[in-house]
Amino acid sequence: MQSTLTAPDAAAWEQIAPLLDEAMGWLGESDRNAVVLRFFENKTAQEVATTLKLNEGAACKRVSHALEKLRKYFQLWLA
Repeated sequence: MQSTLTAPDAAAWEQIAPLLDEAMGWLGESDRNAVVLRFFENKTAQEVATTLKLNEGAACKRVSHALEKLRKYFQLWLA
């Protein structure tokens, strides 16, 4: 993941990576897998669905719910 970042982004990544790792660990396995596929592996919703053996709608919901959990995690952390 980090190898695709530009130099200024790499510095930001070094700061956020530990926090993101902790937040991702807070997710259940299925939610974590959905987020990794969609955002870190740049898979389409259909590709996420195929990989997770879901229909596309269910895959989108899984990603959406996982993102909401991450938002809540960071809201708690920043509070």
